[in-house]
Amino acid sequence: MSITKLASGSKVTRQAITKHLRVMERAGLLHASRRGRETIWELEHKHLEIARQYLDQISEQWDAALERLKALVEDGDGAGNKKRTS
Repeated sequence: MSITKLASGSKVTRQAITKHLRVMERAGLLHASRRGRETIWELEHKHLEIARQYLDQISEQWDAALERLKALVEDGDGAGNKKRTS
C-alpha cells in the first residue's frame, strides 16, 4: 500500500506512520519500492512469521513465569512458610 492509503482514516500523521514504517523496514519486516511518485510498502511475510514465532515464545515464557509467581504468592512467602488464614 501507499502511505496515502495506509494513513487514510487514521488520526496519526503521515510523518509518524512513515517513521514507524522505516523502523519496521530496518527490522526486515517490510520493504519499500518506488512506483512513480509513490512509495509502496509491502510486508516481508517470512520475516514477519519469524518475528511472530519469537514473540509467541517470549509470551509463553512470561506466562510460565507469571504462573510460578502466582503459585509462590498463593502457597506462601517463598521461605517454606505457609500463609496464615484467620
